[in-house]
Amino acid sequence: MKDVYFMERDPYAPIRHCYGISKILYEGKSKYQEIQVVESHYFGKMLILDGVVQFTEKNEFFYHEMLTHPVMFAHKNPQNVLIIGGGDGGILREVLKHKTVKKAVLVDIDKDVVEVSKKFFPTVACSMDDPRAIILNEDGFKYIQDYKNEFDVIIVDSTDPVGFAHVLTTEEFFKYVFEALKEDGIYVGQSESLHYHLDIVVRFQKALKKNFPIVDLYTTVIPVYAGYWWSFSVGSKVYNPREISRDVDVETRFYSDEIHKNAFLPPNFYQKVLNGTFKY
Repeated sequence: MKDVYFMERDPYAPIRHCYGISKILYEGKSKYQEIQVVESHYFGKMLILDGVVQFTEKNEFFYHEMLTHPVMFAHKNPQNVLIIGGGDGGILREVLKHKTVKKAVLVDIDKDVVEVSKKFFPTVACSMDDPRAIILNEDGFKYIQDYKNEFDVIIVDSTDPVGFAHVLTTEEFFKYVFEALKEDGIYVGQSESLHYHLDIVVRFQKALKKNFPIVDLYTTVIPVYAGYWWSFSVGSKVYNPREISRDVDVETRFYSDEIHKNAFLPPNFYQKVLNGTFKY
């Protein structure tokens, strides 16, 4: 059987990614978004939400490890972790590799994403039944408003900041995040591509700076994301996210202490990004 081709449209930039697909395994529409699972000869199974690839079996570990471990290892003793979004379970899997963690709460508004991921991506959703995990299908923006001084680490694994996910990138949301974190808490969220979404990256950073005393930016290459050069924005109350506070003692495929130290933008270039002097 010959491949058919799926054309992904970036929601911001006038670019297209084209994927050869051998089989459509699932198509459905939840209350919030369109969900597809497709099979690719090269990438394996792929999760697609609203026409945008979220991850593939072949390289999901780059994203899930890099969104999780830099802040988890920057914190000295992360015991209580909140994940907003991430209904596929990949971030939960990585968080629960840390022996310090006593509770990990995953709050994803879309139950269908959770169920589809359990069925089609068992190696990603493999920690859903861990006794330390609590899975809630609620609005993360509303959920976080009920907590003060509760979490050591908050990780936001959201779709692109359009539609219902936009609220998770606002100053108001980051105010609630700050309040929900303990006095030495730390936050991280994916903040789009430095190549194609630079204005979003800068807006993210400036909104965090209105709430957190320590704000930083690190990056990695994600092969199936627009522009490949993907960014992660950090807001910290105490810890310098560039520094590792504990021994790196989890099993990973990509993340390491060396990767951690080299993932953050050089200070001079980081300032250029923030003040707008880095331009194409």
